[in-house]
Amino acid sequence: MIRLYDGEYFQPKATLECGQVFRYEKIGEQDYFIHSADKRARITSKGDATCIDTDSPEYFADYFDLKRDYGAIVSRLMAFEELKEGITVGKGIRILRQNFDETVLSFIISANNNIPRIKGIIERLCENFGEDMGGYKAFPTLERLKNVDAETYRKLGCGFRDRYLCGAVRALTETDIKNRILAADTETACKLLCSLPGIGPKVADCIALFGMGRSDCYPVDTWIFKSNKSETLDTPAKVRKYYLGRYGELAGYAQQYLFYKVR
Repeated sequence: MIRLYDGEYFQPKATLECGQVFRYEKIGEQDYFIHSADKRARITSKGDATCIDTDSPEYFADYFDLKRDYGAIVSRLMAFEELKEGITVGKGIRILRQNFDETVLSFIISANNNIPRIKGIIERLCENFGEDMGGYKAFPTLERLKNVDAETYRKLGCGFRDRYLCGAVRALTETDIKNRILAADTETACKLLCSLPGIGPKVADCIALFGMGRSDCYPVDTWIFKSNKSETLDTPAKVRKYYLGRYGELAGYAQQYLFYKVR
């Protein structure tokens, strides 16, 4: 068990319900089961204490980014007037360091979708193709999914994303693109991600931020665009470029604080 006393900068609800992850189960107000790849943890917060109960403490210490000083991040971003309200309500968010393969497929599923439906599709995917871990199913490996056809994905409720999942799994298992993405700088990695079926700029940024630990990303979805747009910043690409320049290596954290506020 990992026991923390960091209630100000680590709140399960803010971290898990801010749109960066889908495979969790809410037990109580600050009480959750969280799954990642073939691992599971229960995270509970009461007062200033947060406990992570798991058989994989090292994995989840990295997953929840526990070694990073979020107080220092908040201190730097509070210099930006437009972020102060978002930080005040969302500074309990930690950006998760998720499994890359799971993040890619989950965010392809997330396209033009809502969170309850995304969670349902992912759970059906795990139930049908994930390894039985004793009490829960793992997220299926790419190797397990490489022979799954579009019709099967469609039966799981994936809709038009069926062919995207097929194409992405094929590319990730049959080419060297995964290694190229992971080895590249962030901008190049995002461009490579956009070459995979079903991935556009926003999803690529989400994958880089949540599945690669690249905080020099600024995903622009409908909510962020509405909040950031102006007469000159009149496209998602312009919003992304401007705020990447403004926040630099902390852009991903800034985006999450703003997203949590506007949602």
